[in-house]
Amino acid sequence: MSMKKILLVGEFNQIMKSLNQHLSTRFQTQMCVDNLEMIKGMVKMFQPDMTVLSLIGVGELDQRILNFFSDKYSYIPILLVGTVEECNFYQKYGEREQVDFIIRPTSLGMLLQKCDEMLKITESSGEAQLPVSEEVVTKRTSVLAVDDSGILLRSVKAILEKDYDVTVATSGMMAIKQAKKKRPDLILLDYEMPEWDGRKTLEEIRNDEELKDIPVVFLTAIADKAHIAAVLGLRPSGYLLKPIDKQVLIDTIEKSLVRI
Repeated sequence: MSMKKILLVGEFNQIMKSLNQHLSTRFQTQMCVDNLEMIKGMVKMFQPDMTVLSLIGVGELDQRILNFFSDKYSYIPILLVGTVEECNFYQKYGEREQVDFIIRPTSLGMLLQKCDEMLKITESSGEAQLPVSEEVVTKRTSVLAVDDSGILLRSVKAILEKDYDVTVATSGMMAIKQAKKKRPDLILLDYEMPEWDGRKTLEEIRNDEELKDIPVVFLTAIADKAHIAAVLGLRPSGYLLKPIDKQVLIDTIEKSLVRI
C-alpha cells in the first residue's frame, strides 16, 4: 500500500519543522503556509489524504481555509492542533464529520496515533467519518517520575497531576516494568539512585525497542560542573536540579516533549 500523504498547514516555525520531521517517518508530508491561495494550489498538486492545520503562532486561522476544504474537499479529514481555547473557538467546525481536534500540550506519539486513526477511518469508508462530540476531548500526556525519595515523588506528583497523568517508581527496575506495562510520554529519572542509577536505567530504556524513543529528563542534586557534564554526556532530553522549581519543571517537560 502506498504511503499516505499529509498536508501540514501553519506558520513555518520550529514546531512545524519538527512536526514535519516526525510525521515524515510514517507519512509523505508537505508543508504549506496558512494562505488560502497557496493552499488551493498545493492541494491540487499534492493531493493529500489528510490535512493537519496547526494553530500555533498563526493567530486567528483564516476560516475561509476550513470552508474551502468543506466545500471542495469534504472527503479529506482535517485535524486541528491547538490549545483548548483555540480549538473551542473552532468547535462549530467539529459538527462536520470531516474535522477533529487534538489539544496541546500533547506528545508527537499521540499525534501520530490520531493521524493513524483518522486515516484508517478514511480507508475503510472511502471518506472521513469522524466522531462528533459536544466538547473537545483528548488523552492527557503521561509522565513517569522515578526517584528513590518518596518525598520528592509526592512533590512532583502534586505539581503535575492537574495537567498530566503521573505515575511513580522508586527504582530503575520498577520504572522499566511500569513503562512496559503503560508506556509514558516522558520519564523524569533520578540520576543518583542505589543499584540501578540513572545511567544504568537510561541504558536499559534505550536498549528496549518499545521504550527507546521516550524522552528522559534527569533529576540531579549535584550541581558541580563535572557532574553536570557527565549527565549531559548521556544526551538526555533535559535535566533538572533538585530541589525542583515548579515552573522550571513544567517548562522542561514542555521542551523535552517537543510540544505541538
